[in-house]
Amino acid sequence: RFPEFRDAPAWREVSLGTLLVRAPDYGVNAPAVPFSKTLPTYIRITDINSDGRFAPCPRVSVNVETDEDRYLKNGDIVLARTGASVGKSYRYREEDGRLIYAGFLIRVRPHPKRLLSQFLAAYLLTRNYWDWVRLTSVRSGQPGINSAEYASMSVSLPPNGINLTEQQKIAHFLKSLDDLIVARSRKIEALMQHRQGLLQQLFPNQETE
Repeated sequence: RFPEFRDAPAWREVSLGTLLVRAPDYGVNAPAVPFSKTLPTYIRITDINSDGRFAPCPRVSVNVETDEDRYLKNGDIVLARTGASVGKSYRYREEDGRLIYAGFLIRVRPHPKRLLSQFLAAYLLTRNYWDWVRLTSVRSGQPGINSAEYASMSVSLPPNGINLTEQQKIAHFLKSLDDLIVARSRKIEALMQHRQGLLQQLFPNQETE
């Protein structure tokens, strides 16, 4: 724990369902279609990378009539509920654009006065969470976790009184690390592209000689 919290009471276990604005809900049960600017962008399990970011390849849409509630909002997190990727998570970011989530994803909306979205997103990357995923998903005989099981999942939280303060401190610290990783990754990618360009110049194509 950070120094200012070391003398505070121990953390507690709280069920996720009691920390949400409403019960977890399932996404749209419809097939993806080629991307179109006139249709909503669709997020599926395969569009979420191992770091919990939206990484579509390619970006796709969904052609279905739906209401505004089906779009992800700031603070929303979606969780994969079936298959080999069960447990994978994504926290919605406005820079990803307006997204509708697919049926194999379950949305949770943390209550901002009880659970910070950034804190939950970080918790969903921990060993404790993935141990729970492995244990829970095999009970049915095939990988899968339903909305009720996600709601009953225990989340480790700081004690009452400093709950949001310590959550915010942790979330801010981890975001700083994430930002640093992204910046370094972009530099590495730029260097790799520069290296590739130099290789093309240093080893010219024999057909052009």
